[in-house]
Amino acid sequence: MKTRGLVIEGLNVELVQQADARQAAALIQVGAGSHDEPTRWPGLAHLLEHLLFTGSTGWPDEGRLMPWIQAQGGRVNATTLARHSAFFFEVAPSQLADGLARLQDMIAHPLLDNRAIGQEVAVIEAEYQLLQQHQPSRIEAALLHAADSPPAFRQFHVGSRVHFGDELPALQRALRQFHQRYYVAGNMRLWLQGPQPLDALEALAREFVAALPPGSSRRDIPVPQLSEGTHWQLGGTPAALWRSWLLENSDGVTLWRAFLLDEAPGSLLATLREQELAETLELKILYQADSAIWLALGIDTAHPEAVNGLIDRYLAALIQTNQQQHQHYHQLARSRFVTLSPVEQLRQRALGFAPDENPPALLSLAERLTTAPGTLLRCTPEAVEGSQLTQGFSLALSPWQPSAPETLPSAAFFFYPLDGAVATGRLPEQAVALPHHQPDEAAATLILRPEFWSTFSPEAGDDLARRLRPLFAMLRHQGGHGSWQEVEGVWQLTLQLPPDEEAADRVLSQIVTVMTQPAAHGQPPAPETIAIPALLRQLPGQLAANMNPPCWRAALKGGGAALHSRIARRLSALSLPVNPASPPTRMTSRTGMTHLPHSSTDNALLLFIPLHRAEQLTALRALALIYEPRFFQRYRVEQPVGYVVSSRYLRCADQDGVMFALQSPDYSPLSLLRYCRTFLRSLTETLADADLDAIKTRLLSEQADQPLARLRHENGLAEPDAAQIEALSQADLQQLHRTLIQDRRRWRVLFTGGPVA
Repeated sequence: MKTRGLVIEGLNVELVQQADARQAAALIQVGAGSHDEPTRWPGLAHLLEHLLFTGSTGWPDEGRLMPWIQAQGGRVNATTLARHSAFFFEVAPSQLADGLARLQDMIAHPLLDNRAIGQEVAVIEAEYQLLQQHQPSRIEAALLHAADSPPAFRQFHVGSRVHFGDELPALQRALRQFHQRYYVAGNMRLWLQGPQPLDALEALAREFVAALPPGSSRRDIPVPQLSEGTHWQLGGTPAALWRSWLLENSDGVTLWRAFLLDEAPGSLLATLREQELAETLELKILYQADSAIWLALGIDTAHPEAVNGLIDRYLAALIQTNQQQHQHYHQLARSRFVTLSPVEQLRQRALGFAPDENPPALLSLAERLTTAPGTLLRCTPEAVEGSQLTQGFSLALSPWQPSAPETLPSAAFFFYPLDGAVATGRLPEQAVALPHHQPDEAAATLILRPEFWSTFSPEAGDDLARRLRPLFAMLRHQGGHGSWQEVEGVWQLTLQLPPDEEAADRVLSQIVTVMTQPAAHGQPPAPETIAIPALLRQLPGQLAANMNPPCWRAALKGGGAALHSRIARRLSALSLPVNPASPPTRMTSRTGMTHLPHSSTDNALLLFIPLHRAEQLTALRALALIYEPRFFQRYRVEQPVGYVVSSRYLRCADQDGVMFALQSPDYSPLSLLRYCRTFLRSLTETLADADLDAIKTRLLSEQADQPLARLRHENGLAEPDAAQIEALSQADLQQLHRTLIQDRRRWRVLFTGGPVA
């Protein structure tokens, strides 16, 4: 990557050229957040974030950033933090200039009309009600409550209908004043990233700043002052321990995060898992001032005292690490960073988690972590006496006095690289039939997935994921990468093998051994706290024809003939056959409506309309591109139904279809289903207005030579090619659209809340 930093008319600009990137991204950070709001208007910064997307002078309705990005298949979002707000998007490189023009206009010239204000107040009210039961938000509120000053740490900032009131003209004036004060060039920072040369990115940045209001807004960002009582317990939440530190600066934090994210044997996380103390950990920045950073480490555990003692031992071991290990973990952090999408890389840069060019000083940070002021928060599902009203949350929060454990768990922390190699199991004599694509490529990628139209249950998939995690971490230390996760609704093993053939064979031998062991009965997956993600999580099980796969399907891309031979022999040791000669038998999934219980009081509906004829897949993907922005425009902007409004093409458990999702506190599932039907019927006469040439260009740009796509093609499953895309006609779209509406017997509906009929 090549970078360039400069200041243009007071605007701080960071440019990143990533020559091999297929996408480009932009992020504008404004130096104003929830702690900068007038006391009279709590939630004003959050409301303004919403409103900037609702229309601006140049794009008052159609063509504005969010629907335009969605129509291009890009990503767009925003966030409001304590002292910053950020707006970001990702598109194809050729569309970066058009996206920047829209971002510029919405930042500099928002309409902020009363109609949009009223609509977004209702949306924020719904979000506020949802957050009351959102455990991560409640935990963060409890963590921030430990700061006595500034007072903003305990004030309400989400926003609600009660706090905004009914006087829209007064609220509009407050919004405009806040915008005029803080949304000026000298109070912003712009990041641009893409494959374009740095000079081209700089030209875009100069054009962007030309229309921004000039000026600056000086602010004093105070350092948090922690209360005398720094140990708290929060009742009614999943068991966890959160430990925080108030540090003078952020030097070394990104490198420490690389150590914390390691899951290989000897790491903190692996040790917690081996001793059955915890499964996950998270490092987050609670607050950043000009001269301080407030860090928090969260660990899900029912044994907070033991884990706290283990953290102390871990920090003592960290102090003993050497420069070679620092360099190794720094390289891991950089390797992990470059695999992120461009927009996620920019978010990490804005948050301060992007790795530096050279390893920072870790030992001084480790020493500071042992002496810096901080807090402890114990989260427990038990009832806790006491109550605190803070930041709009009513929390069962009270002081906590941790007791020293009688004995601390034994722990032998060690770090990488290690001397010596793990022994490799005997290579089987038999070999499976393994397709080998592009053998001339040096980098080797292996995929292994269940038979088509089948998958594993979430419990079985998560159990195997837990057992494979240490091996994937070992693979990363050897220069490779591995994952076992749901891809298109099906559990899939993906291995990017290291260049060293012996190392690749060694790790594959260990992975095959783990995958042949009987499934353990671990903890069920943690429930999703928001209804729509919970429905999406259960959709593969609702669509898959078989939850007990009869065989595996595998393919290798890249790597030499010798490596291919080893892999084919290793895979023969799996307990299920791999790539049997018999072709997969297409199976149909269940249809109809299913009520799925969920803790949320909202009504949520997930409608999946499957494709019946494989030869219409190209038309389906084109229709989904037409549906997506129009569905959002209809039910999020013109006729607000809820705060989750989404539509897109979806392949799930090898079923191709189009998905519609709605979540609302006000409308019943039956009403939400009617809205979906009404939307589809209303498009029948307007499909001819769609820009078919632009849609074809988009579909062609999404063609990718992935191992999974080749595996599907070899087994007779549909994958659109360039000729099919070019041949697509308006008549094809109209015909499939009518079929999707008329063949309602094939619709699959999942819902939470009240009865659908």
